[in-house]
Amino acid sequence: MKSYPLAQPEITKEDRIAVNEVLKTAHLSRGPQVLAFENKFKEMAQSNYASSVSSGTAGLIIALQALGVSQGDEVITVSFTVPATVNSIIAVGANPKMVDIETQTLGMCPQALKQAITKKTKAIIVVHAFGKAAKILEIIAIANKAGIAVIEDACEAIGNKLKNKPLGSFADIGVFAFYPNKQITSGEGGMLVTNNKSLHQKFELLKNHGRSMNGDLYDQVSFGWNFRLSDINAALGHSQIKRLKQIIEKRKKITEHYQQHLDNTDGITLPQFSPQENTSAWFVYVVLIKNPDLIKEKMTQSNIQCGRYFSPVHLQPFYKKLFPQLKLIQTERIANKTLALPFYTQLTAKDIAFISNTLLNCMN
Repeated sequence: MKSYPLAQPEITKEDRIAVNEVLKTAHLSRGPQVLAFENKFKEMAQSNYASSVSSGTAGLIIALQALGVSQGDEVITVSFTVPATVNSIIAVGANPKMVDIETQTLGMCPQALKQAITKKTKAIIVVHAFGKAAKILEIIAIANKAGIAVIEDACEAIGNKLKNKPLGSFADIGVFAFYPNKQITSGEGGMLVTNNKSLHQKFELLKNHGRSMNGDLYDQVSFGWNFRLSDINAALGHSQIKRLKQIIEKRKKITEHYQQHLDNTDGITLPQFSPQENTSAWFVYVVLIKNPDLIKEKMTQSNIQCGRYFSPVHLQPFYKKLFPQLKLIQTERIANKTLALPFYTQLTAKDIAFISNTLLNCMN
């Protein structure tokens, strides 16, 4: 019986050639492919600067540090995300403050944000869950009024646009990730984008041990990490981003097949993008359904892997100890219904028909 993983990267002949070409050179790191990928990405993101890093998590850590977030500061974000978003706040010594989401966008609730802001609030991390745009314009307006910096966690929103403007380019800093389940992949890797030259310069220092690389023996001018992206990874990312439009189109077609089979089914709420999101580069296909754990178990018996996106961060064992009283009503209600179906470009119409029909049978 054929098996269906939850996600699978699309690796082409051109991708393999691009990576192999790097292996023929002496530039496995800090070489021309890194710069080429960064230039192509900032063009896509419509940003003045782009700085590649080793992961989206590294990007979030650097973004916070570049904004001066440190011990004792508060950073407001959501719990409906992967742990990396909140982990990055802990990593710089700050205190995470998780607020509830709204059901329409699955992103941060602007009203909840307003109520959470204090004198200690130094930054806000907005997550575009599943690539859907949070109410970023409202959130930025609130932040600007309070004099607080905003970071867009656009790790799942590569190629998505709101009102013809790429997600990740609205805030002070945008952070992206290229794990193999993303729209494009570099294996592991991430990217920071900004229009602020000073912030970009800080990114470049922080990802490279705090070194200016000016040829001086004593060139470490700040604290820093080894968060660089290798040319091997960059070559794969550069090759993939060249066909981002085609990848987006393929993923859109898969969602249309799912909609065709599952639309108007009692007990299933299908994912949707708002009309203002004129380019919807789907990251995952997550339905809302009753008893998702039971359905997931039944689907596994037919060799169909499903996922629970997201398990709220504040309910994870580590964070539950830190925030034992935290209750986020909408986050918990939505999370109790989520089920991610297999989603990758190699799926055929026949595959999706089988997955959809199996899901419907599992519900009976």
